[in-house]
Amino acid sequence: MEVITPTNLRKTLFETLKGVATNNSELEVTLANEDGINDGVVILSKREWNAIQEELYLYRTGTLDNVFSLVESESEDDFEEA
Repeated sequence: MEVITPTNLRKTLFETLKGVATNNSELEVTLANEDGINDGVVILSKREWNAIQEELYLYRTGTLDNVFSLVESESEDDFEEA
């Protein structure tokens, strides 16, 4: 994941945001607090955000567990044409 400072983000805001959206990548913006700990933020593309939300939905509804269960119990006969 690329890391950038707020100052550099301000200088290249449009190009940086366009790059994140185009490349479907993540970007960390560092924000040091008074204790010296990085309390940064992460910028990610809308496509990545939607994928994360979909995965969380599938997990919450039990669908993801069902899919994993089916994958674990698959056999060669499952994919033969009738």
